[in-house]
Formats: sequence, C-alpha cells, structure tokens
Amino acid sequence: MVTLRAPVLKSGCSVLALAFAFDAASAATTAASRTKGGKAATASVHKTGAATGAKTAATSPAGTAAAPAGAGQKPKNTAALRSTGLEDVMVHARRRSERLERTPISMTTMSGQQFTERGITSLDKIQNFAPNISFGNVASNSGVANASAVFIRGIGQTDFSFGVDPGVGMYVDGVYVGSPVGAVLSMVDIADVSVLRGPQGTLFGRNTIGGAVSVSSLTPNETLSAKADVKYGTANRINVRAFVNTPVAKNLYANFSVGSFMQDGYVNAPYQKNARSLGNQDSRVFKGALRWHPVEKLDIVLRGDWTRDRSNGAPYVTTGVLSPATMISINNANAGGTLNNCSGSGCYNSRYYSKNTNYGTDPDYSNLTSWSTTGTIDYHLTDYIDLKSITGYRKSLGKFAQDRDSSPIGINAVYDNYAEKQFSEEFQVNGRALRNRLHYAVGVYYFNQSGQDLNPTQFYLLSLQSGGYFHDTNYAAYAQATYDITSKLHVTAGVRYTEDNKSFTPNQFYTSARAPYVTIPPGTRIVPYQTYHNNNARWTPMVNVAYQVTHELMAYATFSQGFKGGGFTQRLTNIASSPPAFRPESVNSFEGGLKFYGLNRRLRVSAAGFYTFYNDVQLLVADETHIGPYYTNAGKARIPGFELEGQYAIGDGWTAIGSVGMTDAHYTKLNGGVQGLTLSSPFVLVSKWTANLGLAKAIDLGKAGTLTPRVDATYRSRYNANLNSIPYAQLMQPKYITVNMSARWVSASGRYNFMAGLDNATNEKFMAWGSYSGSFGNLQKSFDRGRQWYIQGGVSF
Repeated sequence: MVTLRAPVLKSGCSVLALAFAFDAASAATTAASRTKGGKAATASVHKTGAATGAKTAATSPAGTAAAPAGAGQKPKNTAALRSTGLEDVMVHARRRSERLERTPISMTTMSGQQFTERGITSLDKIQNFAPNISFGNVASNSGVANASAVFIRGIGQTDFSFGVDPGVGMYVDGVYVGSPVGAVLSMVDIADVSVLRGPQGTLFGRNTIGGAVSVSSLTPNETLSAKADVKYGTANRINVRAFVNTPVAKNLYANFSVGSFMQDGYVNAPYQKNARSLGNQDSRVFKGALRWHPVEKLDIVLRGDWTRDRSNGAPYVTTGVLSPATMISINNANAGGTLNNCSGSGCYNSRYYSKNTNYGTDPDYSNLTSWSTTGTIDYHLTDYIDLKSITGYRKSLGKFAQDRDSSPIGINAVYDNYAEKQFSEEFQVNGRALRNRLHYAVGVYYFNQSGQDLNPTQFYLLSLQSGGYFHDTNYAAYAQATYDITSKLHVTAGVRYTEDNKSFTPNQFYTSARAPYVTIPPGTRIVPYQTYHNNNARWTPMVNVAYQVTHELMAYATFSQGFKGGGFTQRLTNIASSPPAFRPESVNSFEGGLKFYGLNRRLRVSAAGFYTFYNDVQLLVADETHIGPYYTNAGKARIPGFELEGQYAIGDGWTAIGSVGMTDAHYTKLNGGVQGLTLSSPFVLVSKWTANLGLAKAIDLGKAGTLTPRVDATYRSRYNANLNSIPYAQLMQPKYITVNMSARWVSASGRYNFMAGLDNATNEKFMAWGSYSGSFGNLQKSFDRGRQWYIQGGVSF
C-alpha cells in the first residue's frame, strides 16, 4: 500500500492545486453568481451543467426517486445556470442514505439525466466515465448479441455460460441479475447508475469480487408529469422513449415507460436472409411501477418490465487464420492445398477475410425475450429500525445462432436454445442505536436459478449437441455495523456467510462424424446423462476505518474478501466420465482512499489505491488440445492499482469532469494444465490505464433558454481482446482515444430540448472483442461501428 499511496496523494494534490488555480483565475467572473452564503444552488444537473455528481434518489421508506428532470416542474430560473456549486450526491452503498464524499467506498454514480445530457441510451457506456471498468457487449463462443462482459479492477467474466458466474454483480432495483444475457440495458426511466469497485462480498454477496453495478429506476410519486424524446442518426437510428408519472388515488401512484431502439447493422452479410447486415439493433422495452404509501411508516413498490430484443446477429468478421488451424488445415488439404496456400473453390482463404463483411451462410441471429417483476416493501418500524423486503422474479427465453467461420464452408456453426428463470428474496433490518453512534444492517438472502442451454454445434469433423440443464441455489446471511468512536473516527465491520449449490445435468451426445477422421457412432454420449453437483460455502469479512480529517476531507482504509462460485465446463467434445468442474475463485483486497468536497462545494475529488490478491483465477481457455473452450482454475494473480476522479464547477457556466485509473493485473502462479499463458500474459479486456476528461459550458440565452456544448474524451490503453484468454498479437487492441461532442438546448421553461451530437468523432475502429481457437484457426473480430451522428428532440411537462 505504501508504494501506491504516494502517487495517489501526489495526483490528488495536483488536482487540488489545479482547481485552486482555476478558482483564482475565474474569481472575478464568478463572484456575482455565487449563491448567498457561499452555498451551492439546489438546481439539478441539467440546470447547472455540473459534473457527474447528480443527486440520486433516496430509498428510505417514505422517500421517492426524484422526478424526471423537467417533468412537472416550474419554469426554471435561468440565473441558476450561473451557480458555481456542485450538487450533493446521496448514495445507498451501505444500506443507508449517505453523502458520496462521506461514504468510504471507491464508487462512481451518474444520474439518468446525466446520461440523457450526453445522448447515451445504453448502459455499457458507463465505462466511458468510470475508471478501471470495462463494460462490453460480447458474443463469447455463441451467437448472443446482448450479453454483458463486465470487468472492474481486472476481475470479471467474458462468458454467459450457465457453468460460470459473472465476477461483477449486476443489480436492478436491488435485485441481483444472475445471467449476463440481456444485461446490456437500454436506458429507459433510469434514476441513477452506481459502480461500486472492489469486492462487495458482505452486503452484496458472492460474484461481486470485482465490484457491483447497481441500476435504480424512477419511483412513482404524487406529481403528474411526463416526458418523451426522439433520436435520429447514423444508419437509420431511431430511438423513441416516453415516460408518464401519475397519481392514481390517495397514496397510490404509478409510472409507465416505453422505449423503441432501432438501427441498421454495419457488417455486410451477403449470404444471410435478405442480405441483412449484422450489428443492428431492434429492441422494445416496456416498464411500469406502482407505489402504495397507505400510512407514513409503510411504502410498497411493485415493478414490472418486458423486453424483446431481435438482432440479425452480433457484428463480427474473419480477418485471417493462424496455425495450427486444425479443421481449416484439413479442409484445405482435402481441397488440394495447405493452410496458407490453397486457391481452389473449396479452399478457406483470403476471399473470406474482411473488416466489414461476413461471408457466412449458416444462420446468424439473436432473439431474446425477457420479463421481470420486483416487489419492495419498506416499513419504518420505529425511529431507529427500518425493515425491508426485496422480492424478484425474472425469466428469459432466447435463440441464438452464429456461423463462426464467416464463410460458406462448414468449419464451425453454433446454436443455442436458451431458457432461464430466477427467484430471489432478501430481508433486511437497518437501524441505529447507542444515540446514533451505531449504524447496522442485518439480512438474509435466498436465490434460486434454473434453466437450460441446449447447444447444437456443427464442426467440420463432427456434429454434436452440447449444453444441458442447470439449477443453482444460494443461501446467505450477513451483518455489518459502523460505530462512531468519535465525531471524526468511524469503524465498520461486517461478515457474510454464503452457501452456494450448483447442479448440472448435461444432455450431450454426438450427432454425426466425418470418417476417417472421426469414427464415433451417432448418439454416443459425451458424458453420462445424470446430475452433477458443485457445492461451496464461504465466510467473507470486511473491516473499514474512516477518519474525517477536516469537514471537507475524509481518509479511509479497508480490508475485504469476496468469492465467485465454482462451476462446470458446459461445452464438451471429448468423452469423459463427468463434466470438468472448477473451484471458486477468491480475493483478499486492501484499499486506502481520500475523498474531498470543498471550495464552496465546487470541487469533488476522490482517490483510492488498492492491492488485490486473486486466487484460483477462473479462465475460459481455447487451445489446440481441446476442440471447444474450457474453464479452468488458472492459478494466482496480484492486482495493484488506483483511481482518481474529480468534478469541478469552474464558474461562469463551465464545468469539468475527469478520471484516471490504473489496473496492473498480472499472474504470479499458473497451474500446469493451462496452455498458452505465461506469467506476463495480459488479462482479457483489461486495460492497464483508463482515463476520461469532459468539459461543458452552459450558455445563458435569456428568454431563449440555455445552450450547453460538451466534449468528452475517453482513453484506454492496449488490452487483450481474445475472449478465450490466450494472447495473440493479432487480437491485441492498441491504445485509443474516442471523442464525443454534442450541444444541447433547453428552453427557458425547461419544457423543450433539442440536441445534436457526434460520437466517436475521430472514427476509431477499435476491436470490441475477438476470438481464436487453434482447433478451427480463424481470427474472429468485432469492431466498433465508428463515427456516428445524431439529433434528438424532447418535451417534458
């Protein structure tokens, strides 16, 4: 920690020094616009143009989320635009409402309004504003076009397979989402999104060893309000969103929202049905919520949503081949050539290599339908004890297909018949004692998930059905308490006990074989058709010490543990007595940080340094010794790093935001069974350096409203894009910078708004993900769409 703390403190001091310099330079122009007494204005972010700290919704029993910006509000006082203060940010990372700068956790929070101000309609774009996070939409060894791969501080997971858990927990309205499928959410009625870095194994549970992403929806309130917007842009992009909040009866409120997200694809696919392009978007989202507040102490919120996502297929191409390329080599030998020297009509060669065209003839598509319901009951038992129940149910049905060789030659095609459902219940007791010196949270948790992924697969040498059926159950109990030793010194301790039980019933058999290479009779079972179990139980403790150095500056230090459940390799091709299982992975993490909020509430800075010991690392690996990818406990790793974030209201309408993160993930020990990796191999989708910088200027046009031009730049250093872990030079994405520019006009009343923007203005065609397996040989890559323009208009009342 000593080696990390010095540069963190140095960087923090540099930001403070820069801020003071800006402050001195702009004092003359901003003095007249400061609020009385030096206090910040309470205008929301869209009024002030202030940085990423928008006020987030309170979730106390009687509390409601903030109304959508501009909806049901009085006309705005444009003088507020000249306010120099940042807004207070309230978060609930520790099961109670706290100011962001008084919460001893490294985290980033953005409001739904801030996403709107930047023209963002997809959750994965949070990676452009939070350091040390990668949020990808990947098709890992499948055809699914909406599956998240989230990494925080180097820890995550690339695959949606039921055999493995994600390393970053996704929570929607307090409910854990067990599968990455469908988790790249479209932004409809979002109140706020929080990224909690580091293991969150006490209050949030297993599978949060990298951290957690928490999404909160707007909660119905007593104000009649509505808003809608329409966006049009590159490749016939048409996004339509509408939201209505209304009182229904006394103490009964409802809101409804709908979204349609359409855009043409950008990877040509001449042999697909109707020559449709891959990488399109065709999504519909419907959401609704009902809030009943019969008495002061009781608050009940019921939510429901339905999503349909239809895609022509994930955007990917083949750019070349690498040796050994077993099946392509055999195909080319049969066509009278070699891997790199074959010109006949049946050869797999450069005619199928491209950066913008996929020549596959087997089907490519991704169809997903999901729906969920959530019930939250808050009961204010006494002035010192709150009770809370969170019940969630979610179901998803999908069919995915992908011609993975991107050619008319049948080298590798996969299909998925996917179904998943989950039920969870959490009961919390949150309270205060000892004259408010003790804050505590106690809870129990139950999670049940089941479903199937039947996975027919066609290879050049054989065909088989992979996959099977699964059933997971999880039980947990936790307790965490914070004690104020003095008014400045606070100690927090917590522990969670978890039982994690997984069952897998593989339904796997060969359906055909190509003689003389393979002579397995059709119907032969790959593994016996029976149920296998992988059960684990763990304690995960946490200890935190926080000290309020001054009213504006807090320092803290944390030790925490977390673990991710074990599992099974689902995709098997070699006959075995049972599906290969792997152990849970775990982390021991040390973190120290500083949080500053001062300069008349104009500057907010947070800095954190961490050192993580990562054990039994779970990896998805594809090498020439296996036809399909397999999971293994690769070994041990260590991950030191830091984050530095800042928001500064410069004055005269200017605001700046920025962050920088460093994740130096490296292996320290590899197990002998792992092929193709060395201690210097980079982690998948993890950049050592991430950074962003944004600048906005709110221009007061008087009765004509306000105009806010904005520029946001994001930097990512090189990373290994191969979802199958083994690094190849062809699948290393070099460092890149993307720049987004926009200008947003809001009428003086706040009722009307218009926006024009340019995303990825420098047209960076970076690799979002790649894939390579020595059994097949083709380099599969998915590139970003590149530069996109859009215009958007909205109304609210």
